[in-house]
Amino acid sequence: MSKAIRRTHLAALALVTIGMTACGGGHDGGASAAKGAVSRGTEQNARVLSQRQLEDAVVGGHDLPGVQVEGIGAGTKGIGNGVIHAARRSNTNPSLCAPVSAAVDGASGYTPVGSVQRIAGRKGHSAILTLVSYRSADADRVINELRTALMSCKGYSAGPTKATYEDVEATSDPSQGDGGVAFRLKLVMQPGEDGLKVSISVTVIRHGSTLAIYKVAADTPETTASIPADLVNAQSKVLDAAVHTPA
Repeated sequence: MSKAIRRTHLAALALVTIGMTACGGGHDGGASAAKGAVSRGTEQNARVLSQRQLEDAVVGGHDLPGVQVEGIGAGTKGIGNGVIHAARRSNTNPSLCAPVSAAVDGASGYTPVGSVQRIAGRKGHSAILTLVSYRSADADRVINELRTALMSCKGYSAGPTKATYEDVEATSDPSQGDGGVAFRLKLVMQPGEDGLKVSISVTVIRHGSTLAIYKVAADTPETTASIPADLVNAQSKVLDAAVHTPA
């Protein structure tokens, strides 16, 4: 890989890590369409995790030996905490891709109760891990809206920099938790048929009213991003125990 391409790729990784569309604002579309789609069984019997409970539910060495967990950015209550806000549909073009755009940043169109964002994984294979707690029923709405958007969204631009994403496609649903969605897409760094694109994979898993979002960008432009299965399995076990344990 040339030095120029390497620098451009590193810039792409920085954009992916920081996120560009998880900005403030209330939900401005999509909830009414999902009113009849909420499956309330597991959410009614699950705890709505507080900010402190989310922080305690982040995977650790006793859950996954050798895991390394690092904070991202400055949140409201420490590094990487309280960083996710409701995303506006108007920040994404076309707006039908808004749920996809928000999920890439670990967000949705709904206001969270609490959130935690970390870089987590074993050495050499980590992911951006976002845990978001929602009010009852909102978490399932997020999944339903994302699943619907993936049926028609093929590409979009988002954020103040109008970052462009292409080749959006759903992949196999995850087996963990109470339901989820997975997809992949490419961040366009250099337009054109032979331009530079960075592969990104995203998996969103619901545990009661809490969502776990895993995001990975490929190390090089030639490879496909893959989410560490051991991290997903370990974090899923921790969240299942947290949300289904009586208060």
